[in-house]
Amino acid sequence: MTNALATVIIVVSLLAAAYSLWSAWRDRAMGVPHLVALGVLEVLLITQAVVGFVKLSGDEGPQSSATFVGYLLAILLIPPAGAGWGLLERSRYGPGVIVVACLAVAVMIVRMQQIWQGTNV
Repeated sequence: MTNALATVIIVVSLLAAAYSLWSAWRDRAMGVPHLVALGVLEVLLITQAVVGFVKLSGDEGPQSSATFVGYLLAILLIPPAGAGWGLLERSRYGPGVIVVACLAVAVMIVRMQQIWQGTNV
């Protein structure tokens, strides 16, 4: 797992969450900027998955690689699920769903870093 890429993912995820929170606070529905932010986040997560699988196929990786792979695959589902749910909810709660999805991505990336480094806290 690359720390620089993980940091970029966390920052993008928190920025998308902040923008979505601002939209929800202003009572706005989900729009194209939300989808763009989730698209960028998904591309970064796909890149992280490729890097993670390449490093796992080498000699690097955590001791509990099954848990790490589970996180690596599950995290890919969160932005599309959030986008779909956010589009279906045409009230202020659509961006609220995006807030939760982006915060979940940030927390999962931090947990993946802990697993990768062997810090099972």
